[in-house]
Amino acid sequence: MKNNLKKLLREELTKSDKDQIGILVRKEIKDSEKLISKKIEDEVKKQLKSNVSQKEIKEISAQVVENFIDAMWVRKMFYKSQLRK
Repeated sequence: MKNNLKKLLREELTKSDKDQIGILVRKEIKDSEKLISKKIEDEVKKQLKSNVSQKEIKEISAQVVENFIDAMWVRKMFYKSQLRK
């Protein structure tokens, strides 16, 4: 049994395995994009409801973009580690 497990662990990924991983990654990216987009929209709507100046709008926009980049960076590391497994 132990040898069978070692054999399974050493087995290379097949094309179908790689395709399935690709499908899962694309689905996760799509879901993440939707979630991030929704969060950005909600934050912008929330901030625009109050009386804000152009300077404050620029600061909010910069923060939203920065948060988006941070979120995508975190996801990038997640995808890399999942693909390497």
